[in-house]
Amino acid sequence: MTEAAHPDWSSIRTGYPTLARKTYLSSCSLCLLSDRVRGALHRYIDSWSEHGAAAWVPGWIEEIQAVRREFAAVINAGEDEVAVMPSISACLAAISSSLDLSEGDQVVTTELDFPTVAQSFLARARTGVETRILRSGDRVSIDLDQFEAAIGERTAIVATSRVYFTSGYIQDVAAVASIVHGKGAHRKGRLLLVDDYQATGQVPIDVKAAGVDILLSGGLKWLLGGPGIAYMYVRRELIPQLSPTVAGWFGNRHQFSFNPHEMVFRDDAARFETGTPSVAAVYSGAEGLRTVNELTPEAIRGRTSEVASHLVSRLREEGFRLRTPDDPARHASITMVEVEDPQAVVAALARRDVVVDARPGAVRISPYFYNNLEDIETAVSALVEIREELGG
Repeated sequence: MTEAAHPDWSSIRTGYPTLARKTYLSSCSLCLLSDRVRGALHRYIDSWSEHGAAAWVPGWIEEIQAVRREFAAVINAGEDEVAVMPSISACLAAISSSLDLSEGDQVVTTELDFPTVAQSFLARARTGVETRILRSGDRVSIDLDQFEAAIGERTAIVATSRVYFTSGYIQDVAAVASIVHGKGAHRKGRLLLVDDYQATGQVPIDVKAAGVDILLSGGLKWLLGGPGIAYMYVRRELIPQLSPTVAGWFGNRHQFSFNPHEMVFRDDAARFETGTPSVAAVYSGAEGLRTVNELTPEAIRGRTSEVASHLVSRLREEGFRLRTPDDPARHASITMVEVEDPQAVVAALARRDVVVDARPGAVRISPYFYNNLEDIETAVSALVEIREELGG
């Protein structure tokens, strides 16, 4: 076992200076800025200042390749299977525009997925494409038999999450893939798209073993790079079959020929890229991914499981109502605490320098590997005080 498999979490914590001032438990909304990422952003600024346009080659171009390579390593993909994108919405637009969907074709997603997933396909309703949204009885998970029942001959793509953003439930996407790809006389070419923004980095994945066709993620949360960058994996064998109508010069095989008379797509996943990327976000994204790869998603999962389990235990001891999986193996580092006025509770916690966020009907607490058990005790104690202040 490598040394990285036994990280010194206390030492690592010191690289996130915000923690010296605040109890930060909102990584599912935005990761903390590390000293390493701050340094990467300074390297970008210095290269811009020193070289101007000459910073593109080899510096900035090399960093774009580095971010592609680092993300591929996190999910066990090839560099050629990764596109560097500005947002999940841009990823979904590229994929949706690549699909030859016609009237009566169906997209299957769920009400627990982030709304962008459904909305990107609902926008095609005027062409007769049906978006079927599976409902959750407990607001925590979707049963596999619901996917089984919903998927039919007209289902072109199933788009869902590996971790649900308002319950922290880890969905078995390999089991979903088995249904998508193996159900009876299924439609040829049916695809599984996984929105993995809530999971990549904190919960390990092997996209090949899981049978995922397309996976989307980004730097904002568990991949430690901040806003402005997203990553899209497209299975190698699938890439030649997809030609997006949302396109740009970065997706052109002959990008620097500057020929307005042709659009020849790249042979790899970069064909889905459009305009010039945010280079600052590339630098921060690459550094965040290096941290994840050095620590390993497996070690991160072990640490976050320890912290999240302690959080759940303490909240239950104090009598709070939770909307979260009962099985720790299915629980990512997202815990929903049901309260009557989430915004008021979040504001009261902020006055105590405890940072969490609100979602409908609940406060969302999302620690990461840089948190410790003392952070949890601070947050739970503050919640107890606020409950007494608010009378319930």
